[in-house]
Amino acid sequence: MSRRKRTLGAHVIPLVRRTAVAAAGAAVAALVGAALLAPTASASVRRITVHTGGDVNAAIASARPGDTVFLQAGEYRGPVRVDKPIVLESLQATVRAPAAGTAVSVTADGVTIDSVGTTCADASGATRGIRVTSNHVRIVNSSAVQCHRGIVLDGAAGAYLHSDALLGRAGASGTSTGVWADRADDLTMLDNTFQSNDTGMLVQHTDAPALDANTFVDVSTGIDLRSVSNAVVDSTVAVHVSHAAVSISGSRGVEVSALDRTASGGGKGTAIALTALDGPSSVVNVENSDLGHFAVGISAEPSSISGTVAVMSSAFQSVTRTAVEIAPRAGGRVDATFGDYFGGCGPRAPDRGYDGGGTRIDDPGRLVSYREQNCGTGTSTSTGPTVTSGAAGSATGGATPTVSPTPPAVPVPTASSTEAPEAAVGGHGDGTAGIPAQIGSALVTVGVALLLMICAGGVLYTVRRNRDLH
Repeated sequence: MSRRKRTLGAHVIPLVRRTAVAAAGAAVAALVGAALLAPTASASVRRITVHTGGDVNAAIASARPGDTVFLQAGEYRGPVRVDKPIVLESLQATVRAPAAGTAVSVTADGVTIDSVGTTCADASGATRGIRVTSNHVRIVNSSAVQCHRGIVLDGAAGAYLHSDALLGRAGASGTSTGVWADRADDLTMLDNTFQSNDTGMLVQHTDAPALDANTFVDVSTGIDLRSVSNAVVDSTVAVHVSHAAVSISGSRGVEVSALDRTASGGGKGTAIALTALDGPSSVVNVENSDLGHFAVGISAEPSSISGTVAVMSSAFQSVTRTAVEIAPRAGGRVDATFGDYFGGCGPRAPDRGYDGGGTRIDDPGRLVSYREQNCGTGTSTSTGPTVTSGAAGSATGGATPTVSPTPPAVPVPTASSTEAPEAAVGGHGDGTAGIPAQIGSALVTVGVALLLMICAGGVLYTVRRNRDLH
C-alpha cells in the first residue's frame, strides 16, 4: 500500500462523499476492464483449415500464437516450417519430405504437432520426418515413415513424444534411426512404437531422459544411450532384436527396469549391452526385467564399465547363449546377486563353459559375482566365486575361465587313514545319520535350562518352609 493510500485511510470521509468515490472507482474499473478485454477478444484462438494439397506455410504465416492450423486428409508437400507457437493438427494428413530434406521443421518454442504423418521418399538420403531445434515441443499421435531420421531433436529441451509411430527401413544404405536426440535435456518419450529401424532411438549428451513403455520390433538396436546422465528406461518391449535391446556407453546413472519381450522372443542379440564407444559407464542398475529369449542377457565389452552394474530381481531363463558375458578388461563388475532367476532348481546355464550362476566370464579378475542357490543342500551362499579354467574359448582365442562357486569346507580323510570318517553329531558307527548337530545342541540347551529351573524352585520352596516354621 502506498503512502498516499495509508494517509487517506487515516481520515473519516462522509458517507455521501465515500459513495461518490466508490461510484467513480467502479466506472473507472469498468472502462479499464473493457480496454483490457477488447484485445483478448480480438486475439481469440482460431482454427485455420488447409484443404488437401493446399499451402501449409501460407496458413502458418497467417496464424497467430495459439492458433490451430488444421490439415484435411491427404498429402502435402514439404518442407513445412513452424516458426510460431501454434498447434499443427490433421486428420490422416501426410507431409512428404523433399529429397535430402525435412518434411516438418519446428523452430519455435511451445509448438504441438498432433496426428500429423510424415514420409520420406528415400531413407538412404539425409531425409527427416520432423526436425525440432526449439524447446518444449509436443509431438503426439504422429508418424515418420521410411526416413533416414524419423524425428530429430537437436538441442531441443523439454520435448514430449507420445504415441508416435517411427517406421524405418532397416538395412538401406545409410542407417535408419527412429528418433535422434542430441542435447535434448528432460526428454520424455512415452508409449511410442519403433519398427524396422537400424536404431530405434539414439539419445546422446542428454540429461534426465525418461523413456517409458516404448516398443521395438525388428530393429538392430532398440535404445542407444551415449553420454547420458540420470536416464530412466522403463517398461520397454523388445521383439526380434538383432544387436541389443538397450545399448549403454559413456553414461552415468542409468536405470533399466521392466525390460520385457513378447512370447515371440527377444531376438538373436543382447538384452542389455555395455559398450566403450563413448567411454565406460557407471551407476547402472537393472531390475525387475525379463532378459530371457535373447542370445545374451547382459554383455560388457573391454573398458565399458567403471564401477558395478547391479542386477536385481531379473530373469535370465531361456537365454540361447549365456546370461551375463563379460569381456577381458571390462573395467568393472556385474553383480547379479539379489533375487535373480536363471531357471531350474538353482542357477543353471544352457551350455558348458559357464558357471553355476549362468554366467560366462572371460576375465580372470573375477568381475562377476552372484548368489548360488545351492539347491542340493538347501543352503545359500553369497561368497565370491572362484575362477577356474573352462573348456570354452575366450574372446582372445585362449581358454575361457569359468566361475565356480566356492564350496563349504568339508573334512577329507587322508590316503593313509584307515579309520572310517567321523559320523555327524548323534550319528551311528554304521554310517547312518543320527540326530543332526543343530537338533542335538538345542536339546542339550533345553535340558540345562529345565535343570536350572528345578533347582531354583527347590531353593525357593525350602526358604518359604523355613519361614513358616518360625
